[in-house]
Amino acid sequence: MVQPQEEREDVSGAKQGLVDQLWDIFSSMKLGLFLLLLIAAASIIGTLLPQNGDPRQYGSLYPLYKALGLTDMYHSTWFMLLLFVLAMNLFICTFNRAPGIWRLFNRPSLPASVESIERLSQKLAVDRPEPADKLAGEVVERWRNLGYRVLSERKDGKSYISADRGRFGLWGSLLSHVGMLVILVGAVIGLYGGEEGQMPAEVGKSFRLADVPGLAITDAMEIRVNDFKTIYREDGTIADWFSNLTLLENGQEIVTKEIQVNDPLEYRGYKIYQSFYGANIVAKVTSKNDPEGHTYSVETGDAVPIAGTDLAVLVYKYIPDFDPERGMISKSSEPNNPRIVFVVYKGRQQIDARAAEIGKPETIAGGLAEITFPQYKPYTGLTIRRDPGVNIVWLGCALLLSGLGLSFYLYHRQVRAVIEAREGGSRLHVGAMAAKNKFAFAREFEGLIEPYSRSDRRDREA
Repeated sequence: MVQPQEEREDVSGAKQGLVDQLWDIFSSMKLGLFLLLLIAAASIIGTLLPQNGDPRQYGSLYPLYKALGLTDMYHSTWFMLLLFVLAMNLFICTFNRAPGIWRLFNRPSLPASVESIERLSQKLAVDRPEPADKLAGEVVERWRNLGYRVLSERKDGKSYISADRGRFGLWGSLLSHVGMLVILVGAVIGLYGGEEGQMPAEVGKSFRLADVPGLAITDAMEIRVNDFKTIYREDGTIADWFSNLTLLENGQEIVTKEIQVNDPLEYRGYKIYQSFYGANIVAKVTSKNDPEGHTYSVETGDAVPIAGTDLAVLVYKYIPDFDPERGMISKSSEPNNPRIVFVVYKGRQQIDARAAEIGKPETIAGGLAEITFPQYKPYTGLTIRRDPGVNIVWLGCALLLSGLGLSFYLYHRQVRAVIEAREGGSRLHVGAMAAKNKFAFAREFEGLIEPYSRSDRRDREA
């Protein structure tokens, strides 16, 4: 007769119900590793694909990405389900292992029989001339002097001895599991309870945090941008950005700080990061066909059309301290001689390139048009973030690292012995095991048994 699907038999013959089967599945280490690989793969996809971006960024595949939850992956149902199942796996693994670890940590178990010792990886059986009681006392004293915790008992005419060392290392894997679980909890709290928004802010101006898209703050907190600097290297590449900010609350200055990448301004759980930069460039263009001209607000990389012609001006680069001998490489980071480099195109062909002074007109295309850059207003790009789960994540990291440290540096090893009386002396059966560093422990085991391994009557087992 076929058994019902919700029941099965374990190795002892007892039937397991559906709950027991699910418990076994969720407590599987293989399931945990599989989930970690899935989450890692999903995180890579989330890094490569823009999240919450403009639909045009995804092209024609946008409907498919949206249906699969890839446009806002970290809030998608399937990603949260992966995190939930991983959390369940970690919790059940921790719950299953804790009682056994506590029993072993609290009191080492005595060997059940001589046969149980013979099944251990490191073992020795040797005849000794000492009486059994005396030999047992010597073994207990020696192992204690070597830093082992020793428990002994005499029954049925035999001495049973158990010793262990590095018992705090037992908690390493359990503490690592708890750390990972705490990290998951902190990440979910930050994901659903946190806020994040971005704001481009010009130097000398202020903005309210309540006006930043993505933030739900209602307090009267403001950020004033006092200064913004781009620091250049000798080869002209950008080394860093600095923003000098003042945080105000109800019109009162609270704190002023110069921030840079990875060094934010922090206040009441909010962190204000320097994350991008740019400039609002005013460009005025006139031509023979358009004597009144047009004024545009552009950024570097934008093209300005010239009305009535097939000409266009590409705003290429801002150079704060222009030196003709250095070309496109700024002489310094200070705006001592600012210029805006622009390129003139006729159709698709480049016909001219120059470095214009701020506010000075430049005649282009043989007098067909004129362009002026009356203003260059740099702005700092700020990311404002509040993550209520960040401290929980740091706690989880501390627990995880502590667990790894215990696992690697305090490995648990156990030694067991049975001593039985024999005619003319006694027989010592001793065995040992260690979950880690087995080669190092093999040498340590040699030291533990060294005084007893030499005898006129011995049977040394491999």
